[in-house]
Amino acid sequence: MAAGALAAAALGAVSAAPANAAVMVSGSTIDAAGNYVEGSMSVYSTTGAYVGNYVVDSGTFDIPLENGSYKLRFFPTPDYTPEWYRDKPDEATADVVTVAGAAQTLSPWTIERAPSVTGIVRTADGRAVRGASVRAYDTTTGNPVGSDSADRNGAFRVGTTAPSVKLVFSGYDPDSGDELATEWYNDKASQDAADPVGPTAAGADVGVVTLAPGGSISGRVTNEYAQPLARVQACSNDGCDYTDANGVYTIEGVATGTHEVAFYDEIGEYHGEYWNNVAFDSPADPNIVTVAPGQAVTGIDAVLTLKPAATPNGVDVSGTVRDELGNLGIGYEIDVLDTPADPKDAKVVASTYSNRAGQYHFAQLDRIAGETEFKLVVRSDQEPREEGDFLRRTTWSGNKLGYDTALPITSAPRTLDFTLPVSGGVSGAITSEAGGVPEDPWASFRDAENNFGGQAYEFKLDGTYDVRTLWAGTYTVQFGADDHVTEWWKDALPEDATTITVKPGQLTTGISAALTKDVKAIERPEVAGDAWVGKTIRIDKGRWNTEAQSVFTYEWLAGSTVVGTGPSLKITKSMLGKKVTGRVTNDAGFAQAQAVTKTTPKIGYKPKLKAKVSKRAAAITLKVKPLKAKKVKATITVFELVGTKKNGDDKLKKLGKAKITGGKGVVRFKKALGKGKHKLVFTVKGKGKVGSGDIRTKVKIKR
Repeated sequence: MAAGALAAAALGAVSAAPANAAVMVSGSTIDAAGNYVEGSMSVYSTTGAYVGNYVVDSGTFDIPLENGSYKLRFFPTPDYTPEWYRDKPDEATADVVTVAGAAQTLSPWTIERAPSVTGIVRTADGRAVRGASVRAYDTTTGNPVGSDSADRNGAFRVGTTAPSVKLVFSGYDPDSGDELATEWYNDKASQDAADPVGPTAAGADVGVVTLAPGGSISGRVTNEYAQPLARVQACSNDGCDYTDANGVYTIEGVATGTHEVAFYDEIGEYHGEYWNNVAFDSPADPNIVTVAPGQAVTGIDAVLTLKPAATPNGVDVSGTVRDELGNLGIGYEIDVLDTPADPKDAKVVASTYSNRAGQYHFAQLDRIAGETEFKLVVRSDQEPREEGDFLRRTTWSGNKLGYDTALPITSAPRTLDFTLPVSGGVSGAITSEAGGVPEDPWASFRDAENNFGGQAYEFKLDGTYDVRTLWAGTYTVQFGADDHVTEWWKDALPEDATTITVKPGQLTTGISAALTKDVKAIERPEVAGDAWVGKTIRIDKGRWNTEAQSVFTYEWLAGSTVVGTGPSLKITKSMLGKKVTGRVTNDAGFAQAQAVTKTTPKIGYKPKLKAKVSKRAAAITLKVKPLKAKKVKATITVFELVGTKKNGDDKLKKLGKAKITGGKGVVRFKKALGKGKHKLVFTVKGKGKVGSGDIRTKVKIKR
């Protein structure tokens, strides 16, 4: 029931019920503008006893209550103020709802909006930050009192009953996905420094809040001989980054404020430390790095000290890690697993990292109690190590791809090298035929067995993407975006998708799509069956550029008049002499379109054909119930079925054509039929009430 209609409904009996049986108390919760307000309703007896809690879905409620007196308390979504029925601040003053054996509908209950703070979150170049986090803290206590996520336009509303709040904003760049600088209102770095805001019933508007790009901390790590160290982990309060082959790191998305920066060598060759030569075990406090909003702090360098070399007490297994392109595998975690009867019970019994020469070793495997065989695994990273690089694949002993197929080894000394497969990549762009870049574009990759192989989900402002985590092989590529038709490369439907080839360490470029918003029929719908009285014809919907999520509806038209709906139509006598067209509507949700079939021949009665076929002619008798012979007139064309076209249609050769009068006629062939079996199609074009259609038969020419 609409809110306005409920407002006019009187409080009163709707249906009677036995004494003390529960009856339904119904109603709705709306705001001043008539919009429904969702939430939950708590019910108490007038003695204060709790009765129950009920969901208010879509702004309406139905509560079963026995005879008695009750008070209701509504807890709305955060944008509104909780209150007692009706518009009362507490239980003592709440209106009483009396139930006396009859169901009743309460008139709409208007819920006041909570005091709130509103605004818009944007990037420095004016783009909306969808999903930006906005959190409110009580100015006096510092406690959290409300929050909201910005909508697709960057708009937010934080409802709160606190008289004064401080707001903090955070989010991610809507195109690159990079973290933006966290900010307190208004351009402040901390809660203490933030400007307070007083929420109002109308919504205190703080205007546009601009989030700068996140800050960064970068530097270079070397050893005591000024040689760059790769795979050293540099960490701030907000994240970490590994040094590249030149010893350079950059920690991105760093929040405004102060940070401690620490350096760790997972490989274990060098001592870790805090920035500016403060050892981890030093009593001195770490040096502080200060980052302003969006600031790129550089020069946070480190010189690490080499640890004393440990001499292994015998080496059971050692080797070198490389990738299939020949590059050394530096800093990869390598685990040794036992080999229990059930592979699911396998566990790690030793671990190490490949060093900066790609080498590793394990000693004293023979001292692991109860174990005589082992399997090794080099574990790869989840993402490419550096921008523009490719992914390496987790590889097991014997260069196998899983535990079950891995080569088992014993504790006897041996060399075991690893060669890691390298992924390839694909790049391109997604744009809209309507212009610009569509919202939320994506590209999905399917391998030769139609398994999911990967997806592009990060796009630049110009719609370009770059995915470098696809294993070598062939793929089909599907493109999509909000409010656009999904398609396969190149402009294809799934069954016509063109494959691409991905090679290790190489980027396949130019895999792009310009998506359309228009729903279109690629192949026209068709009517299946003959338009004869008493028969049923059907619509083949054809092929469309989008079908998977669509809802199809069907109409039948005689001229412009709809004479039926649904995918089939039963032909009746009332349709004699009319021609029918099928119309298909494809509703894809974001758009819809229609396509029509060819018009059927004029509707008539079913013709029954008898033909005496010789080499050069076909003597035809045509009967049509309930017509007399003299009323049976038609034109008949005879074809021979000689094959099938590439699109699956019949390939026909015309033999001849003649008129049928009084139910009889002879079709003379242009070329004589050869000896043997033939498949013939008699195409009847009826006149008057004689129906039209194709009649197929097989004949055998003896001589």
